[in-house]
Amino acid sequence: MLTTRIFFPPGHQPGNLLPLYINIHGGGFAVCDAGVDDRFCVAWAKRTGMLVVSLDYRKVPRYPFPRGTEDIAAQVAEVLQDESLPIDRAKVVIGGFSAGGHLALSAAQVAPLKGLVQAAIVYYPIVDFSHPPNEKMESRPYADGPKDNLGEAGWYLDWGYVCVGQNRRDPVLSPCYAQPEDLPPKIYMVSAQWDMLRLEAQQMIHRLAGLDEKEDQEAPFEKGPYKWTLAMGCAHGFTHGYGKDPVEKAKKKQQCEQIYHEAHEWLKKDVLV
Repeated sequence: MLTTRIFFPPGHQPGNLLPLYINIHGGGFAVCDAGVDDRFCVAWAKRTGMLVVSLDYRKVPRYPFPRGTEDIAAQVAEVLQDESLPIDRAKVVIGGFSAGGHLALSAAQVAPLKGLVQAAIVYYPIVDFSHPPNEKMESRPYADGPKDNLGEAGWYLDWGYVCVGQNRRDPVLSPCYAQPEDLPPKIYMVSAQWDMLRLEAQQMIHRLAGLDEKEDQEAPFEKGPYKWTLAMGCAHGFTHGYGKDPVEKAKKKQQCEQIYHEAHEWLKKDVLV
């Protein structure tokens, strides 16, 4: 059974409709559940005044692609039809971390969810399954940085999620191949400097924004409906683990706080109005 966790913003008055934020947890499609993001969801509901619904999905290896995508799309559709929830259905945002970011961009492309999501905020997502993990490791712009914590697990996650014979350039599996009109109309993508998934996310958001030829693709940008932030000095999963050193921990927490602040400000321009 899949568990759904719901977070109301403080001070919510019954009868008032709330913008909706769908959160999807990470874990390599294999581990964790919606509860792993409770701290983020509580803080996000308080920060934004949104109703936050955190979803779970069936895991690999028993349930490979597209089961997770189907689970998320079906659950979001049910949430939107639930009249007991005070949802402003014109203000629906989907987001997630790592595998959850992938599922956010994947599920937003398929029925019954396609066309119902106004924006996506995805943190260090997997967006390209057409290249094997070893190629991603070798193409890291900062190969001399700290060892990528996805490196050893990459093959297991890849084999567990994608079945033999699957078209790896299917845009539902690899959102980097999706057409802009099939994705949420607004996308904020965040990645990490030392993440082996960083380059695929970076290339995708620059392509969507028409900035393929931009020389400095590390620099943050906001162009039209697209926004990009590269968290410097960070590795995959940096939002959920700050390390043990007190100074470094405080620095990472502040870095995450700034990113969440920027995400909120970005939504306030068009979605939360």
